Amino acid sequence: MHSYYSENKEKIKKGMNEFFILVSAELEDASSRKYHEVLQEIWDYYEANLLDKFPYIGGDEVSGTRNLTGAYYFVAMGEVLKKYGLSLEESGHLMVLVYERYYLKMPGLIRTLMGKIYRNPKILNKMLLKKDAKNAANAVKNPGSFETQTQIPPEEGYDFSYHNLVCPLSIFAKKYGYEEYMPYLCNLDYVMFGVLGAPLYREHTCFEDGDFCDFKLKNDATPLPYWPPVFSQDNPYK
Repeated sequence: MHSYYSENKEKIKKGMNEFFILVSAELEDASSRKYHEVLQEIWDYYEANLLDKFPYIGGDEVSGTRNLTGAYYFVAMGEVLKKYGLSLEESGHLMVLVYERYYLKMPGLIRTLMGKIYRNPKILNKMLLKKDAKNAANAVKNPGSFETQTQIPPEEGYDFSYHNLVCPLSIFAKKYGYEEYMPYLCNLDYVMFGVLGAPLYREHTCFEDGDFCDFKLKNDATPLPYWPPVFSQDNPYK
């Protein structure tokens, strides 16, 4: 285990609880156990099977670290809930509930401001170009970390677009056999953007296509429904 993860176990475990407390009732119903018991079971799986294998991609200096550690909370949950008879789709629905409740509990003013930012290409381009440069510099030091590329001008038909060129979540899933979870993890982007009122569209993923994940926003559209998962709907999006 990289020293970053061993030194930050308690913080990472606290982050897991901040997510799963939002579906504590559902976890108790699914497992017939008290919330603190099933949470400990999920953490035990996470610590033994995931945390020990995570690559170091920059630690607290980059937001991508939280993306990696946070996404795999859900994988650990899914693996534990299999023991109690839950299907992958049922665990996928719990993932959606967590994200939906997480963003809905934000103060309304903050959600409104975030939604306005996601509908302002000028601000987004400025923010993401800085993120591109930071990610590129980090990738030199930590190969396999997130790399992004803002598309200017945006792809035709959209008001803003950027590509995620390297995805540690996908790399880890393929290396350690968690591929079945990736479409559900990718669907969580639709949940976040949807709750904030920003219409997201994605036609490529690093996991499925091997080239890049595209994030495209269209200001005059209505956000896609995120359940059932976008990848299972009758449309070309992933």
